[in-house]
Amino acid sequence: MTRLCPTLAAVLITLAWPAAASARVVEKIAALVGDDIILHSEVEDRAAPMLAEIAAIANPTEREARGNAIRREVLERLVQDQLLAQQATELKLTVSSDEIDRAIEQIKRDYGLDDTQLKDELRKQGLTMATYRQNTKKEILKYRVLNIAVGSKINVGDSEVQSYYDRHMKSANVQVRASHIFIAIPEDADNATVLDREKLAKSLLARAQKGEEFAKLAREYSEDSGTRNEGGDLGFIGRDILPKPLEELVFSMRVGDVRGPVRADRGFHVIKLVDKRTKDAKPFAEVQDEIRSRLRQREMERQTKIYLGDLRKKILVDIRL
Repeated sequence: MTRLCPTLAAVLITLAWPAAASARVVEKIAALVGDDIILHSEVEDRAAPMLAEIAAIANPTEREARGNAIRREVLERLVQDQLLAQQATELKLTVSSDEIDRAIEQIKRDYGLDDTQLKDELRKQGLTMATYRQNTKKEILKYRVLNIAVGSKINVGDSEVQSYYDRHMKSANVQVRASHIFIAIPEDADNATVLDREKLAKSLLARAQKGEEFAKLAREYSEDSGTRNEGGDLGFIGRDILPKPLEELVFSMRVGDVRGPVRADRGFHVIKLVDKRTKDAKPFAEVQDEIRSRLRQREMERQTKIYLGDLRKKILVDIRL
């Protein structure tokens, strides 16, 4: 991010051609976050790998809609990152070089990489080690801000863990494996935009029901960055994991069914039921730590959304993309 200097408030980063030329290239602002700016080029750079994945979409209207959705998704993440970076500065948080080293070593262990393999992976993504270290530092700072503002206030009691076990794991329970295509609805979208998004979801449903490969459609069109690269695979899930409208649908489906679109949370979902199984119950002592971690993560995600929403009310966020 670039600090917005008052002298640049009117004309931002104007790059003049040599004296003989009359044209000027002006860098566009994608968003203002307090006194900081997010540049259009930053959005394009971050979105580039995902935009490359949709280049094969034949329909130009669909390709443009998907590209715009990717840019909105990327911009929202950049805004959130900047809000958290500002909080890290306000809290005077720092990250040492040794801490960055330890974080990178942990990443290497998690993914089974040595130094050469890590550098090769970074090179494929157009990153230098210096940039990767800087990005790692930002991630550590974000984690610390959220841990102070949100995580430190979350306490999952023994009674909550026991109650979850009694409801969901004490007896044999049904689990489903589903895949989805998520079509997001932008914040403050008007009715025409919502209808357009629903139309796209319905067209993808029709294509999947006619036999097109669901995973391929998900990789091309789904706007859920967490599952898109896996063809929309949500893995095996039990009840109380999905939003209620989705849960009701998916647990009523037969294996192989493709249904939707269902509106839930921030958009429309097209769902395919891949598998269904009955899982035997495990003893409480064996799963209580897993349950506590799951409940804490769920509450962390909920409280983080509230926290980021509160920050946006306190700090001016002006989206211009």
